[in-house]
Amino acid sequence: MLLVSALMLKRPTLLAEPSPGAAMRQDSQSFQAKWVDLEQAHLRGESSEFRFTTDEVNAAFQESVEGSRDVASQNYAAAKPAQVFFAGDHVTGQFVTNVHGKDVYLTVSGKLRVVEGYLTFDLAEMKIGDLPVPVSLVRLQLQSKLREPENREKMKLPSYVADLRVENGQLVVLEK
Repeated sequence: MLLVSALMLKRPTLLAEPSPGAAMRQDSQSFQAKWVDLEQAHLRGESSEFRFTTDEVNAAFQESVEGSRDVASQNYAAAKPAQVFFAGDHVTGQFVTNVHGKDVYLTVSGKLRVVEGYLTFDLAEMKIGDLPVPVSLVRLQLQSKLREPENREKMKLPSYVADLRVENGQLVVLEK
């Protein structure tokens, strides 16, 4: 039991090192510019493909967390942004939460797909800290949680997004 607890509380290797402030701003601006180009291609009736790097997506996540801190009245000081990493056709996400004063890391890996306009996630691997968790123990609970109305709506893609997937270590978004 002590070994299991130690593995669960162990900080895993980070997916990616945080970029310095200037590089993060540049990556965030690149993400935003590509997304605007995606929207404009749709308005022009063009079918287009846009590719986003791990750094661009992580910078956009970081910016959205900081924006939430500025706008919301709640205290987000303890919140840490999610980190993602794209490899091959998989996305790996790493999330941190504080449980009884200890940071606990959750790492999940799988494939992204679009089904009827909604983003779905097919879980392939999961760890709590450095402790592997059998996917069969959590897959059904995760899918059930993602189907709950409040979570499902968060997974709804803009109407102009035809497909979204990870390919060759990049997030690929296809415009309708």
